[in-house]
Amino acid sequence: MADIERDLVVLGGGITGLAVARLAARAGWPVTVIERDDLASGASGATSHMLHGGLRYLEHGRFSLVREALAERVTVSRMAPALTRPARFLVPLRRGDRVGPLRLRAAFMLYDVLGGVAGRAGSGGPSRHVMADVRQALALEPGLEPAGLRGAGIYGDVVMDDARLAVAVARDAAAHGAEILTRSELVAARPEPAGGRLALEARRRDTGETVTLRARLVVNATGAWADRTRAAVLGMLRPGRSDPPRLLRPTRGIHLIYPALTRGHALLTLAGDGRVLFVVPFAGRSLVGTTEVEVASPPTDAQRRPSPEEIRYLAQEVSRILPAAAESHPLAVFAGIRPLLAAEGGVGQASREHRVVEDGPLLTLVGGKYTTFRVMARDLAARAAALLGRTSAPRDEAPAPLPAPLPDEVADETLAQHAVEHEWARGLEDVLRRRGTRWLASDRGLAAARRMAPVLARALGWDAAREREELERYETAVKDELLLLDRTLAAR
Repeated sequence: MADIERDLVVLGGGITGLAVARLAARAGWPVTVIERDDLASGASGATSHMLHGGLRYLEHGRFSLVREALAERVTVSRMAPALTRPARFLVPLRRGDRVGPLRLRAAFMLYDVLGGVAGRAGSGGPSRHVMADVRQALALEPGLEPAGLRGAGIYGDVVMDDARLAVAVARDAAAHGAEILTRSELVAARPEPAGGRLALEARRRDTGETVTLRARLVVNATGAWADRTRAAVLGMLRPGRSDPPRLLRPTRGIHLIYPALTRGHALLTLAGDGRVLFVVPFAGRSLVGTTEVEVASPPTDAQRRPSPEEIRYLAQEVSRILPAAAESHPLAVFAGIRPLLAAEGGVGQASREHRVVEDGPLLTLVGGKYTTFRVMARDLAARAAALLGRTSAPRDEAPAPLPAPLPDEVADETLAQHAVEHEWARGLEDVLRRRGTRWLASDRGLAAARRMAPVLARALGWDAAREREELERYETAVKDELLLLDRTLAAR
């Protein structure tokens, strides 16, 4: 694509930017994605691993958002059957809870109606809700704390592999002509003297090489860094102008990974402070989340890391509803930054809607939730089509299946080779953390890393020193994470 004028240059290789690139490429628009690190290395690889409407959003009256997300839950599940699966979520009912049986049943009924599953069972997708008494709830999940238990409600949603789903979207975009540049960053942008085009320069962070691009529009899909990216790009295009007002109010959410804590059900319950707590079965483990701590826009490096207070909070809360968790040690912890729209009020009530902001040839896409990535891409593409003078915008009404990942059972060496050749992996963490589930093995993928390192070295031209450095970097990251967990939870 060296000599091709791009309709779009998309900044950001998370699910949103990749979805925009996929939709544009499928419409025949020349498009390039520029990602500073690895695909899905930000919030798109640090979610609660759910495709869902957001049962809790009903309480705030966001019915349109829930309906839209539930429709997308169905569509994305069909697009990526290897990366999604229906799950039954059990909601314990306890004496003194803010939400009682009648209110919960009403919420379930509305969720089923909005999701199109009312009166339908056995269809292979999320099932309609049912209510269970105490005996039934404990038979389904004996690990529940029995004290104060009044019963439970059970409803259907979908569990997914967030990072690998984003990579599958990238593969589909590339199959239709999109150019994907990882480990790259935009370093210069200026309007050309005539024609309304932009001259852009990107630098490859791993080699220092400079890539020159011509584009009609730039899309800012950099998530929690969107405010900084918007100010930087506008500063290049309009030197001397003051920075625009901030669009975001980001929050950090962390998750703990435990050995399996349930018999296969996901759990949704209220923590002691009223926050929603999830226990989600994923890859034979239990993912426990989440927290919500406001951070700066853009977040600092320190704010991207989980805090001891958040770790203790989640460990205490999951032990309150599943007492056996107190005797189990988390295997892993990770944090992500949500790019929420700026709004008044508490961060827990912040909107999950999205917004497209136009600054001349720069379109910034902010807010939203993972489940609705196709909707966000469609809305951005509609605005881009108008600016490009197109008579219609791409819609993706009948989406084709996404490229399937290799199964987890393949040899470590095979996965590593495939990740480099077909999925833009450029380091051990890329493969272990975002191209499979080796990072959830009992040894956190350390044995796999030693088998993968020589494969990556040959494929990427590393010398022996670079291979050792890459292996040591992954091993150090795992040890630091485990040390944080050990020190934080030692006094439990």
